[in-house]
Amino acid sequence: MLIPARRISSVMFLVVAGVIVHRAHPGLAAESPNDRLALSTQRVVVFKDGYYLAVKHGTAVTNKEGELSLDDVPDAAVLGSMWATSAKGKLLGIVASRETVKKTTEKEAPCTQTLEVLQANIGKQARIVLLDKTIVQGKIRTVLAEPTASAPTPLLHDLFRVDDDSDTPLSELASLSSSRTPASSTTVSGISGSQFILSGDDGDVLLSVGQIGSLTIKDMKATLMRTLTKTESPKRLTFRFAEANQPVDLSLMYFRPGLRWIPTYRVSLLPDEQNKMANLAMQAEFLNEAEDLDNVPVDIVVGVPNFRFRDTPSPLVLEATMRNVLQQAAPQLMGQQMMLSNSGFGLRSGERRGQTDGQADGEDQLVLPAELGAAGAQDLFVYSLPKLKLRRGQRAAMPILTADVPYRDLYTWAVHDTRRDTEAVSAGQGVKSPLQLSENRVWHQLVLSNTTRVPWTTGAAMILQGTQPLGQDLLTYTSPGSEVRLPVTVSVDTRGSFDDEETDRKLNDMKVNGHNYARISKSATLTLSNRKSIPVDVEVTFRTGGRATEATHDGKITLKPHAPEDWLDYHGYSAVNNSSTVVWKATLKPGESFA
Repeated sequence: MLIPARRISSVMFLVVAGVIVHRAHPGLAAESPNDRLALSTQRVVVFKDGYYLAVKHGTAVTNKEGELSLDDVPDAAVLGSMWATSAKGKLLGIVASRETVKKTTEKEAPCTQTLEVLQANIGKQARIVLLDKTIVQGKIRTVLAEPTASAPTPLLHDLFRVDDDSDTPLSELASLSSSRTPASSTTVSGISGSQFILSGDDGDVLLSVGQIGSLTIKDMKATLMRTLTKTESPKRLTFRFAEANQPVDLSLMYFRPGLRWIPTYRVSLLPDEQNKMANLAMQAEFLNEAEDLDNVPVDIVVGVPNFRFRDTPSPLVLEATMRNVLQQAAPQLMGQQMMLSNSGFGLRSGERRGQTDGQADGEDQLVLPAELGAAGAQDLFVYSLPKLKLRRGQRAAMPILTADVPYRDLYTWAVHDTRRDTEAVSAGQGVKSPLQLSENRVWHQLVLSNTTRVPWTTGAAMILQGTQPLGQDLLTYTSPGSEVRLPVTVSVDTRGSFDDEETDRKLNDMKVNGHNYARISKSATLTLSNRKSIPVDVEVTFRTGGRATEATHDGKITLKPHAPEDWLDYHGYSAVNNSSTVVWKATLKPGESFA
């Protein structure tokens, strides 16, 4: 906790509701009582999955009952994560409540229908031409209408302002309010009806509004007094202390969704081809859909903590479900949490990391901002950043680190030979061109060595050579002293070809569960050619269904149990065939081929 707390005894948590109705006048702001608590954010700890921990602090004087009230209640907090402590004053408990508040504002508004014009001109002489060309004259005695309350039309949005200190249109305020307080609503008064009474020389006549063709009134009034009523159910936290009329302080912390950081990298290859160094820069991109941050120190965390009740709201926030506005604000990014999560880096094939022989000379080349520090916390790693000013709905980017790290080029070719246990003759439909483009893609990858003292978390990485972009891919989690492969692009000067042929067939060689199996022996040939003008390091990976028994050129064979992805339409017993992977590593000179 941020502030040491005294011993807390007899702490209670209550949820209550009440109703308050008052009239608000434009330009008149209500005064805040002395027992109203205003908290300032002291620090936020942000995680990559869109959750963050907020630590707030404030001081105030308790009322005669020993209470403080907080109106700025967070709209989301994880169950068990909201804690209040006091270093000055004995905190007895917290009460969470809602109060129904109605604010009314009156204003002259333009009439939008004939009935409203008649209502605005009661007592005046009128000349009316009906649809059948009949002319009637007299004084408008009364309009047979009943009051209504409905949502404001677009015409009234800019006319009414709900907050005295805000220039935000009513439509935007209603949107913000609905996202935080589902019980809020805004209505504008009106009238509905279809008839009115006109007093003439021969008496009173009842007319229908729908019969009016034209209406003539001297000094016609075209506005009508409207009443806007905004009903809200604001939340309030009441903190009860043992001391009455005494200054106390309070620290409040909670864990909630709505603020996320995304790591991005820029990998710039330096011009020295002999030493092969790359300038790696990392920055944090922030998405804030939670609350305003005003020069708040920020910690960003590498790793995702285990919060079992992350989707269960705390009862103290008075919300039925956990509100995660980031899901609506950035659905594409929030849908990529698994890809950008450290926990998923091992799922990507062809990207390995291994311990280097030792720290390189470049480990002291890490350049951090002057106010930036980094520390490990259990299984998490924390970067402490300078103060951040970011309003709700805004985005930001902050530099994290920059370092020159060694790299080497590697060309990888992965071949997955998928087999069928049954074959069928093509029906000849969908005739293809005799020109077949090769799908044997050889990838150029950078093997980066993390010679810094801090880990690299999973994030998007853009690769540059000078100002020329080479590609972009995912840089996966890399601890200090480890290596990571970063795919650049498909090589056009390094080509591979694959062929296999049957060398033997033994029918009924094995019988399992009453079924006979044939043993088929094949020889696979993989050829990789280097058409570059420089030597290249290559790694060839071949995977197939069955048992690999021999590999030339010191190929390393790995046998695993049967894998369904090695086969199409497999109907046999899974224990019959293994899954085999063979890996070759070599250096090819210009014009040389590897087979």
